[in-house]
Amino acid sequence: MMPGRGDFAFGRAFVESVGKEFELPYVISNVECITPLPWPATRSFERNGVKIVVYGIANPSLELVGCRVTDPGALLETVRADDTVVIVLSDLDKGRDADLAKRATGVDFMVRSDSIEGLVTPTPMANGGLILSSGSRGRQLGLLEVELTPGALGWRDEGEGAARASDVDAATAKLKELATRKAAATDTKSVERLTRQEEFWTKKQADARAALELATAAPGSKGRVRNELRGLGVDAGEHAPTLERVSAFKAANTGSAPSAAGAVSSPMGEGGVGVGPFAGSAACTACHAPQAKQWASTGHARAYAALVADQRQFDLDCFGCHVTGAKDANGPQDPRALHGLENVGCESCHGAGRDHAASPTTAHLVASPPTSQCVQCHDSRQDGGRFEEAAYRARVTH
Repeated sequence: MMPGRGDFAFGRAFVESVGKEFELPYVISNVECITPLPWPATRSFERNGVKIVVYGIANPSLELVGCRVTDPGALLETVRADDTVVIVLSDLDKGRDADLAKRATGVDFMVRSDSIEGLVTPTPMANGGLILSSGSRGRQLGLLEVELTPGALGWRDEGEGAARASDVDAATAKLKELATRKAAATDTKSVERLTRQEEFWTKKQADARAALELATAAPGSKGRVRNELRGLGVDAGEHAPTLERVSAFKAANTGSAPSAAGAVSSPMGEGGVGVGPFAGSAACTACHAPQAKQWASTGHARAYAALVADQRQFDLDCFGCHVTGAKDANGPQDPRALHGLENVGCESCHGAGRDHAASPTTAHLVASPPTSQCVQCHDSRQDGGRFEEAAYRARVTH
């Protein structure tokens, strides 16, 4: 186990006392303190004669008095798997995770903690390793069964081939639908719009085919894994002392304005509005006033207020579905540094719009967002299973 930002929010003394009380096998590899942490930088054990080494990687935004977080890449670049299985427990955000995966060539499995959604199908890393997640809400237990193959290079998930084939089928079906609609279109504007959608889905199809080929190529040269997410029941009640601490922490932060103090810096656009390629909905209204007016009448326009009302605006599990761009690695990753991207705005559905706002005729967005965009948040778990595409889309179509 690795203590992360959510644990240390209650203070180092609390984390150490809980770790000691319950004899938790904590590991944390890239934090150096004047008074050393009481846990090792790595842990290792054996299973069926195979040595397994576990690293714990803290997020650079972790704030501990008398401590500093070091570069995890420099640490993991020296790791070589060889006859050892290397596992990384990561508290990094999406963008940093992706960067670390490119550098950590000797890592076999990276287990992410920041992803709300569990990864039923592990995400491949460039080195042949896999990225795993059981979700960050404590609702599922991730179980990974590993079968070593002598001389294997990387790992093959037995369920990935079917998942990638499904992606190819979905993209192919969408392209067939677009071709039919395009053949029936009678005006130039509709043909141009459908052509742009065809270009988008053609790329999606090519990417899916490449992923399928990678997933099914040379199966004998890779070790095999079977990944399962097992749902946990609701029969276990809340732990009263922890619930009391959480409630006190939320109450102390209720209504707090996002502060620059301690916030992670974000690349902003002109005037300090937006993050990276996301310009904010205000950049869209000049050209799309009727659409903006309709959007203002929807629940999407009040999504952040609902989060604040529930005292969850700083909750890393929640804010990503109530602001614009957080699902993108280049969007806002810190709930204290949103820079005008509160609420589910235009770019949540149509894509990052800074380039489009600067050059509308050459930088195009997705005019009719696919269902896959919706279910990133309306995934039946986070919305209690209430999502019905036809009914929901009718409320937001403009």
